[in-house]
Amino acid sequence: MQPTFLPWIGYIYMIQKVDAFIFLDNVQFEQRSWQSRNKIKLQNNIYYISLSCQKASQKTLLKDICLDPQKKWREKILKTIHHAYSKSINYKKYFSIIKSSLNTHQNLSELNIELIKKFCKELNIKTPIYKASELKLTKAKRENLLLQICNHFNANIYLSPEGSKNYLENEYSKKIFKENNIKIFYFNFIHPTYTQQGGGDFIPYLSVLDFLFNVDQPKLEFQKIIQENSKKANHESAF
Repeated sequence: MQPTFLPWIGYIYMIQKVDAFIFLDNVQFEQRSWQSRNKIKLQNNIYYISLSCQKASQKTLLKDICLDPQKKWREKILKTIHHAYSKSINYKKYFSIIKSSLNTHQNLSELNIELIKKFCKELNIKTPIYKASELKLTKAKRENLLLQICNHFNANIYLSPEGSKNYLENEYSKKIFKENNIKIFYFNFIHPTYTQQGGGDFIPYLSVLDFLFNVDQPKLEFQKIIQENSKKANHESAF
């Protein structure tokens, strides 16, 4: 999975589901993607918060993208989060985590990875986490890169997000994974509901921040999410 900015709770749950989680930090950076922005709830509406990155060539890898050194956009993000969640039960704790990381890092990927690791620690997730850029892999396109990673860890199952079906279900992908005795499963997730700051209708698929800020005991509630998802089939085999 690519290291995204303040990912949704399903992303965090997926880390908990696997034996090893690998950040794809060696893929191409994409403007206006989840790599540098995500959603929160502000005044009962979806609101995007976005990181400001320095200009880079089109083929620059995610791991090489630097953040804009100016403070103004960082202050804007923090002010927006403050307006959205300052009255929530866990505001002080998680706001300080975000502020510390946001004001420390100059590299996009490193910022995203640190925040995700901190969220995992808060939710008692102990899955080993690696960066693809540190695995000494050969340069390859998507399906071949994933295959290399699976073979590096001697994996016989690859848990994939639904969005990867478009290139993992072609004949070539099926062939190479089958030849390497690796089964592909697609990740499904039962999204929890909880009381959100400001009331109104529940808005799902926001940044995990929304869950952490609003839920009384995030670690305990996350265990309930694990149990609820375990009761039902939440993944399916591709072939």
